[in-house]
Amino acid sequence: MLSMRTRWSQFVALLGLSLLGPRLCAQHEEPPTAHPATKAPPKTAPNATPSATEQKRGSPEAPTHAPHIHLPPQLAFAFVRAGHDAWQEATRKRLPPPTPAERPSGAGRYVCAVVVCADLDREVAPLLGLRREDVLVLSTPGPFVTPEIAASLERQVKEQRLPLILVLSHDRCPTLAKPAQGGPRDVLSARRDLAAKDAERRQLPIEKALALAQRELLLASSERLAAHVDDNTLRVMSAQVETETGAITWFSRPIDELPMPPVK
Repeated sequence: MLSMRTRWSQFVALLGLSLLGPRLCAQHEEPPTAHPATKAPPKTAPNATPSATEQKRGSPEAPTHAPHIHLPPQLAFAFVRAGHDAWQEATRKRLPPPTPAERPSGAGRYVCAVVVCADLDREVAPLLGLRREDVLVLSTPGPFVTPEIAASLERQVKEQRLPLILVLSHDRCPTLAKPAQGGPRDVLSARRDLAAKDAERRQLPIEKALALAQRELLLASSERLAAHVDDNTLRVMSAQVETETGAITWFSRPIDELPMPPVK
């Protein structure tokens, strides 16, 4: 027969197994499956293309880092104005016209477009300090904006990232001269009469009133151009050339003189 001490040892051993047995077995069981939201993301190769689940939420395409270069309109205007100032300084000193500066970074096909009176007896590109291929010249009597001009400018803004449009009038414009007494009436005469009435209302010279009015007409007739102006990706400005000297007077607003657009 077993002694009392041996029986007591067996009892203690059985008691320990009954208490520690479940814990020892749990150490050899598989851990519970983690909730999907708490799973670690799978490892991918350094150059692997991200899957749809790894892309930015709501984006159907893989993320890209290609820059979208666009010449800001305020920089385009500063470039054109500096070019004209250099041309005017050389003319004042009776020097040859300066070599046009390198086109600014981000420019599309054209640095600017100019709606100009067809009677202006000067080359527009050198006057602005630009190369001929850097300026889109739209000559029309007046300069009167037409639907065709508006459509052409819309295409240039959309397809060629055009940042700047100038509406350029000039003094001594034959189109704006009063018709001879009893002379024939035509479309240009009617538009000239409207321009004269607007100039009287504004109490401005007819050349300045016409340039301002045609700018307003261009934006009023094109929602696309007006939207680009509101987004500060396009600037439409009026100006006047002095026929004899070639000097340009800019009809700019204070906001047009800022090097950068104000914070909205």
